[in-house]
Amino acid sequence: MRERAAVEKLVTEARIALRVKKDRGRALKLVTAVDAMLAGMDADAQVRADIYASVSSLWLDLGDEQRSEQRIVRAIEAEAQVTPARPVILGTRRLFYAKLLHAQQRFADAALHASLGLAIYAQGVEPNHPELARLRADLAPILKHAPDQLSVSGALRATGERLCAVATGSEAEIHGALGTPTLGASDCLVTAGEFSRASVELQYPAGTLTRRDLDETFGPANALPRTGAFASHTLAYALRVPGAPARISLYAHFATTPEPETSAKSVLLRIDQA
Repeated sequence: MRERAAVEKLVTEARIALRVKKDRGRALKLVTAVDAMLAGMDADAQVRADIYASVSSLWLDLGDEQRSEQRIVRAIEAEAQVTPARPVILGTRRLFYAKLLHAQQRFADAALHASLGLAIYAQGVEPNHPELARLRADLAPILKHAPDQLSVSGALRATGERLCAVATGSEAEIHGALGTPTLGASDCLVTAGEFSRASVELQYPAGTLTRRDLDETFGPANALPRTGAFASHTLAYALRVPGAPARISLYAHFATTPEPETSAKSVLLRIDQA
């Protein structure tokens, strides 16, 4: 407890030194000291999340984007373990990360984290809360690089990462995370889960999405056993987002043996607890 109080005191002193007294040298020494103490600090997830987020903001103000990114990732990972969940705070942390990525011109990553952050944030407020509209307007320069500017497989990955924000599996929550229909898909079916939170099935016209696209976007696949002579050929992929409440198991279905240029006829995204 004493160690936690000492760390929080240093964070406050660093913030005052930097933002009130404009003493960058003093602030740098204090933040460096906090970093050293954080490595061995024994504290609950909420405390760690709050301190890492504060340190991330301070490192950014000091001009060290690399350290800022490392600390906000730690803050997101810790925040995902907080009970009860704080979706507004977790969403806000992801939006901070999205803005940091955008400033580094990592536009696709920034758009993905902004979309995920908004989806998580929305879980903590009413559907028509004015803050959501303000956030979407503020994030418009970042979100313009979202899935419609990506390849079909990139858009599919973006969809999967947004679905990793799903906490309950309700149809309304899933449709909120999906947003606009995925690029290239001709149909989308959302199904409540029995052994999972829920699933989303996307149908693709021939020639839209190949095995090569999937392998390059999601990594090596696992081929599942066929259930009969006329059954689809199925490849399984895994997708996780650090700190998100859910994970995705992606099943791509093919009419014939999936060679690199074989088109997937459909993809099922199964949403499970992370």
